[in-house]
Amino acid sequence: MSTIQLSSILLNNDPINYVADEALVQAVEIAIALGKPLVVSGEPGTGKTQLAHFVASQLHQQTKNDFFPFAEKTLVYNTKSGSSASDLFYHYDAVGHFRNKEDKPASHFIELKALGLAICMAHGKQHPALKGISSLRQFDTFDEQPKSSVVLIDEIDKAPRDFPNDLLNEMENYEFDIRELNQSIRKPSGDARIVVIMTSNSEKNLPNAFLRRCVFYHIPFPDKEKLMTITRKRMAIGNNHYDRILNEAIDKFIEYRQQSINKKPATSEFLDWMNILKEFNLLHSNGSFGNYGSVPEQRKYESSLNVLFKNKEDIDRIINKTV
Repeated sequence: MSTIQLSSILLNNDPINYVADEALVQAVEIAIALGKPLVVSGEPGTGKTQLAHFVASQLHQQTKNDFFPFAEKTLVYNTKSGSSASDLFYHYDAVGHFRNKEDKPASHFIELKALGLAICMAHGKQHPALKGISSLRQFDTFDEQPKSSVVLIDEIDKAPRDFPNDLLNEMENYEFDIRELNQSIRKPSGDARIVVIMTSNSEKNLPNAFLRRCVFYHIPFPDKEKLMTITRKRMAIGNNHYDRILNEAIDKFIEYRQQSINKKPATSEFLDWMNILKEFNLLHSNGSFGNYGSVPEQRKYESSLNVLFKNKEDIDRIINKTV
């Protein structure tokens, strides 16, 4: 019986290793200056989601000694096909409340979500505006003083068509109602900031009325030079021993993308591929990349292609050309 090897390969996702070019940083700065959400599009796996974590980490470092510092962690809302605008602010567990046999108040069944948390954090725990929600379980986690934050609304194009338009008023005023508590909470007019970053895979067009109120940036697929920089930072293997083999690997990856018909592999899949090849000890300087002297090594290389290609037709085509 074959033995299944239990191993773990973790990619370094530290935000400090994110590679943001000048144009992308300027788009973030423009969105902050205008106080508007930033909508980021691009192929899956090009770093749209990681951008928000990079911005939160960077702003936290820059402002941690200020009066309204940014929280270190991003407040994340993962959009779903059934999402509604209110889901961005809070969730009320109506079923749990109905089944409650201890007569707990409605506040015990309310959980603030990303944008609702950001608005409350901008007040600080001591602000009178939050007195009406002091019974929420999350209230004790708030800082005493106001705090700025970065909110990520991930894959907004997954939501129903009306979702973005329903957000317009709330996004412009940063205000929401908790109907079950008869409470209305609005971001204070002080200096605490809320930076909203939304990602889109361009699966469907966002409404024009919504886009008019946003800053937009498209992250292009990285060129060879940027792929090399990303790989060095994320894998910590930027030394002379690996430079040649990484260059050849990137050339092969670009070639594979051109050959792929059904789904082109993304940057994140390339990094996974490099990690697997490193684990298989196939990133060595003997011979040319992808052509190995031993049958076991060649089989391992062919197995690694399952990380890049997610369609049998593409895998068969590539392996037949590799052999």
